[in-house]
Amino acid sequence: MSFLTPVWSYVDALVHPAAQQDALTAARHRAFIAPRLIGSFIALASFPVYLAFRGVPNLLEVAVFGWLVAPILTAYFLSRTGRYESAHVLSSLALTGLVTVVAWCTGGIASFAAIWLVVVPLEAALSASRRVVALASTIALIGAGLLAMLSAFNLLPPPVAMAGETGALAALGVISAALYATGLALGAEQLARTSFWLLYAEEDR
Repeated sequence: MSFLTPVWSYVDALVHPAAQQDALTAARHRAFIAPRLIGSFIALASFPVYLAFRGVPNLLEVAVFGWLVAPILTAYFLSRTGRYESAHVLSSLALTGLVTVVAWCTGGIASFAAIWLVVVPLEAALSASRRVVALASTIALIGAGLLAMLSAFNLLPPPVAMAGETGALAALGVISAALYATGLALGAEQLARTSFWLLYAEEDR
């Protein structure tokens, strides 16, 4: 798609110089950076539209939109340092932290947001590192265990939203999850395509 060419060119420019020496490594960095930048910017750009339909947001909704800065920061961290595994771990921490806080405020382990904890190890799988996947899974399990414990001991705060507001938050969760899953799928497809290209190039040599 030609209209996305400037976007991919910008993402390519953000790849750390050390990663650009290897095609597969560069592809992994692009797959990490692109969905976080694009998804976060799209979601942030939708904030005025959300306000137009929703009205004045509560503190939880503001926190959710504020968290959208975190993926941009992790992408910037990878671009500046080239530390791929560390960037994945930071991303897992940020996502688990957001999901845990939102779920804590909206019903604990039974919250609509709790299912997002499943995304944490799935996202880490793109790192192709067992250590990162193990860390991400541990972080997600700690978040789930904390929510389960808080729910079991009735340590949840009073709901921050009424029924209509909960529906709006659920809709926001579904839309953001779809955007995030799309980014992960595009990243996985890009990595697979690069791997096949490198394999064919090696066979030709």
